[in-house]
Amino acid sequence: MFIIDFDDTLFDTQAFKEARLQAMLGLGIDEKLFWETYYEARNNVDGIFTYSDALHAQILSQYGFEEKEILQFLHEITARAKYFLLPGAIEFLSFLRKLGQPIILLSLGDSHYQEIKVKQTEIAKFFDRIFMIDETKEKILQEIFTKESEEEIIFINDKVEETLNLVEKFPKMKIILRQSPNIPVEKYINSNLPYFKTLKEIEKYILNYAK
Repeated sequence: MFIIDFDDTLFDTQAFKEARLQAMLGLGIDEKLFWETYYEARNNVDGIFTYSDALHAQILSQYGFEEKEILQFLHEITARAKYFLLPGAIEFLSFLRKLGQPIILLSLGDSHYQEIKVKQTEIAKFFDRIFMIDETKEKILQEIFTKESEEEIIFINDKVEETLNLVEKFPKMKIILRQSPNIPVEKYINSNLPYFKTLKEIEKYILNYAK
């Protein structure tokens, strides 16, 4: 079984956010305010993921900008989510399907917003199950491991610290990291986990691993 993260693993989240920043710059919203409000919208006081186009637009409107105009621009970028898939994502998912193993998408974020992003990328058809969660991935993994052996799971993720925490709880789970440009390479090196820049490299690793 393969369990795969979405943001920065299959989806170029950094390019997606940069496109949103550029759109807001065009509306007169400076970069500092964009990021301040982005992080305000990203999590609530309890650490729950809450980011959505609507919430970000609402927060920015408090600084004198037109909420409907902001929302329109953000919606337009979200609607083009399939263009922000990482290179080779479709080919990689097609490769995994041919292996005949169950494939699960496990995405962290506001569930409704993540569902919209995934729907727009048109990759849902590759997955047997899709989980969208707004807290941690541990609960879903625990649920999966009540039915599946940890030894039979390959978890593909980008976040180093999150993955190391999960490995402590599920030590037999096999890990592959997709290196995100947003995370210092030293963290990947120090993790002692296999990591790769591209999905094609991960595909080759899986092929060799399966031999």
